[in-house]
Amino acid sequence: MNSVVELQPTAESNLLERMTQLENELLSLKERVPDNKVSIILLSGDFDKAMAAFMMANGAYAMGMEVSMFFTFWGCSAIKKGRKLKGKKFTHKLINLMLPGSSKDLAPSKMAFGGFGRKFFNHMMKGEMSPLEEQIEIAKECGVTFQICAPSLGLMGFDDDEWIVPVDVCGVAAMYETALNARTAYFIS
Repeated sequence: MNSVVELQPTAESNLLERMTQLENELLSLKERVPDNKVSIILLSGDFDKAMAAFMMANGAYAMGMEVSMFFTFWGCSAIKKGRKLKGKKFTHKLINLMLPGSSKDLAPSKMAFGGFGRKFFNHMMKGEMSPLEEQIEIAKECGVTFQICAPSLGLMGFDDDEWIVPVDVCGVAAMYETALNARTAYFIS
């Protein structure tokens, strides 16, 4: 009987050790599971791709997810106030003249037809879905986080005050930190 009594505490301590080990492993796994967030990175300055990005952002928000959007290079045009040339150096003026001034100037990636394509899509969307500008406003009101690529600002000559939404100017490291902690990340080019 004595030997059975001696085994009992050993089995209990072994069980407690295993439970502690499993709890630690579970905590470690929970730390690595992405948050209920979506990260959308927009490189494209095309109307249809910007439209998809904002529809995805607003849909994710409607599903209770936290949404972050990162805009880089041509994608920055989707959230610009308009074309600003004053105070820019010559090369930045050229870039800004070649890029769309705002979301209203974005052309579709296919069937642009010299500017007619965007008008055609706007006509087709009436009554079917909200226009891009309304999608942007919805995202802004919902609290979507907007990040602008700092290197793009410098290269393309954008200023901190050119945006229709509140922006965080950041680099690739901040974008990765957001994307890697998101459940889902999309890159739209």
